[in-house]
Amino acid sequence: MPITQAASGLAEPPVISVVIPTYNRAPFLREVLDSVFAQRDCPPFEVVLVDDASTDDTAAVLAALPEPVEVVRLRRNGGVAAARQAGVARARGTLLAFHDSDDLMLPGRLARLADYLAEHPEVGAVVADGETESETGAPQGRVVPPALATRLAGRRVGVREILRDGLPVYLQSALIRRVVFEEAGGIDATLDRHADLEMVSRLSLAAPLVFLNEPVFRYRLHGANQTRNRLRLREGLVVVMRRLRTRRPEALALVGRGWFRRRESRHLYRIARTRWRAGDAERARLAIREALGLAPASLRCRWLAWRIARGRRA
Repeated sequence: MPITQAASGLAEPPVISVVIPTYNRAPFLREVLDSVFAQRDCPPFEVVLVDDASTDDTAAVLAALPEPVEVVRLRRNGGVAAARQAGVARARGTLLAFHDSDDLMLPGRLARLADYLAEHPEVGAVVADGETESETGAPQGRVVPPALATRLAGRRVGVREILRDGLPVYLQSALIRRVVFEEAGGIDATLDRHADLEMVSRLSLAAPLVFLNEPVFRYRLHGANQTRNRLRLREGLVVVMRRLRTRRPEALALVGRGWFRRRESRHLYRIARTRWRAGDAERARLAIREALGLAPASLRCRWLAWRIARGRRA
């Protein structure tokens, strides 16, 4: 069971709940929360911060906060998806704004997205662009490739744009109606990678999802970013694709069944090759077997399967 610390001092019931999962991000927390509480001209909001069993100075940082924050402390580290879901369970707002504990909200994020939803009641969620910066604070450009952002600006986007066109949807850029979030099934806390991608794909099937071509958060690159482990990210992506293929077949019809199977097979091939080169023959065999099941005519999958079966390093 989580341990909760209630916030105090909220003048009005919150319309927006900003849910922030954190694990050992004490050096970033104060600046991150400053960027959240600097939001102006937006509906009343609360901050629900979920401490996912941090072992650093997170508790001390939170104890010294001057602003009202609803803190949920988890007894065991369960990963970002489970922490986000725990935050939603504690949240009171009708709109959900997820944020990460090492990134910054840009001025106007909550106001701009809330205004858009107020003006478009048929839209279930709105997502936007972001900025990136290096460990030294140097600008690194936008999160969404400029040509793609221009093409999709102000448009409804779905699983085809997310999966096939490669639209990177970060929850730090989203504002979601809670009723739509719950209708779509919430966050799958069993996924340790890409739970946000899987959830946003389901959101786009449940209600209109619109992309705005403007930055609303700053993604900060550093050595502890979870996006640095490419193999684990690829393996997590395969789990998400398998889940969508087996549980939400309507998504495949929108993306293209042939394309979907080829892309999933390609990821499995690369996983198998990486595992084989690292000496992990058992997991390499499992991955290439699944890849061949999706694309039995693939020559490179057949070639790699032949080498693995004979113990020849790829």
